[in-house]
Amino acid sequence: MKWRTKWFLALLLTVGVFSAAKMENLGVIQKPVTPYVTSGKDFVAIKKWIASMIGDSDDDTIAVMAGDPHRDDPFSGYDSMQPFQDGVIASYSQSLPIEAQGNGLVVFTGFTRQSGKTITVLYDDGDEVTYGFVETFSKLPYTTVKRGDTLAMMGEGTVYLMVKRDGVPLDASLLPTYFSGVGK
Repeated sequence: MKWRTKWFLALLLTVGVFSAAKMENLGVIQKPVTPYVTSGKDFVAIKKWIASMIGDSDDDTIAVMAGDPHRDDPFSGYDSMQPFQDGVIASYSQSLPIEAQGNGLVVFTGFTRQSGKTITVLYDDGDEVTYGFVETFSKLPYTTVKRGDTLAMMGEGTVYLMVKRDGVPLDASLLPTYFSGVGK
């Protein structure tokens, strides 16, 4: 599909969603529409539907590489991990890239009181992972990501990590296992 057609379809979908939401607010549409397009699971469903329409297939190849495991999985090389709010604060001695742990959608980039400069990714498996106290963003909101894409750079010192599964934050004691790849 040509890029102009893709942009036209994306614009048409966006206008349709905003129009339906406005008609719901005005009382023209009696059935609630906005809950269908504002929950995270629906973003993933819409993303997959649109990807199937434009012929964007996931690359099912597995990269095999050797090297430093702390470089390949920065979350396994933390100095300490302490519970904080609904997640954990992991401390590091060096600045590292935060990479996507799977295919998904960036649903938030910005600043929060709880975790400072923050990026949240909704992965295709339904897990919503928040990375806080990051130094720089590499992705914009509502950008699709593939496994291994750089999301942000950690600042030297600490990073906030929180995982929500089915809308419920995972217990802080489970997060080291989750980020090691065993808990998925």
